Amino acid sequence: MEKVDILLPIYNSYDETRSCIESIFNHTNINAFNLYLLDDKSPDDNIVELTSYFSGKYPNVITIRNENNLGFPANVNNGFYVSKNDVIILNSDTLVTDAWLETLAEVANSEELIAAVNPMSNYGIISGVPTTNSTINDLFSFEEITHAFHKNKQKGYIETPLLIGFCMYVKRKALDLVGTFDAETFKRGYGEETDWCMRARRIGLKLVVSKEAYVHHIGGSSFGADKEKLRKRSKEILLQRYPQIDLELERFVKNRDNLKEIRKYVMRDLPYLSRKTGKMLKLKMIKHYMTYNF
Repeated sequence: MEKVDILLPIYNSYDETRSCIESIFNHTNINAFNLYLLDDKSPDDNIVELTSYFSGKYPNVITIRNENNLGFPANVNNGFYVSKNDVIILNSDTLVTDAWLETLAEVANSEELIAAVNPMSNYGIISGVPTTNSTINDLFSFEEITHAFHKNKQKGYIETPLLIGFCMYVKRKALDLVGTFDAETFKRGYGEETDWCMRARRIGLKLVVSKEAYVHHIGGSSFGADKEKLRKRSKEILLQRYPQIDLELERFVKNRDNLKEIRKYVMRDLPYLSRKTGKMLKLKMIKHYMTYNF
């Protein structure tokens, strides 16, 4: 297997970033990757110390610190430009698990037309496990979901209308064909990966979710209080460019056959009946479990 370049965009969030980096070294063959720490001029001086520590300790870790704050899409584009290999865009508020990189690479290279791959995740929405509802998924710990997932993971993948950028394996050939993120339009971020995915589909490439890889995602912390404002703005732009996108996503999520079996068994092995929560949320969990069983 050729080396894969992990692009880790960073802006503050010291504790989460450190945990993410440590999870990479704990769950990934050190000879399988280069890790690019893309610091978008974080005001927190601890980030400089953190990135310097890891790049000084490991020869396959490269720190790039921007002189000016560029925003998420342009920061990732810098990683695209310096990399020559397949890449994984990995948010700093994630935790990877065993065999994640090798599995994503295997799926990506299993078919010529595959452009990019998501793992399954607690916050993956279309690739969400045990459900697509992150409120339900958040009731379970990282350890609980990871154990249940790896007990029930499956070979193969499912094709999807788009992918989520928290952890996205992108083939170098696809990058050469599709191009980089539209940083000029999406500026600070949110929606740039959806735009990239739709551009990939327009030229006949495929987007898929691996049923064998899991990456835990805390979700949205990079954008802080501006998350909803950025989400609203990006949705308006995306609907103007791709009017069909909401309908396609709705149809995919509502199709209960998508990832049905793996969700059923993961939910079965989680303590959802004994979890203390409100009555309505408990009913939703039971409904999800029943949906996956029939």
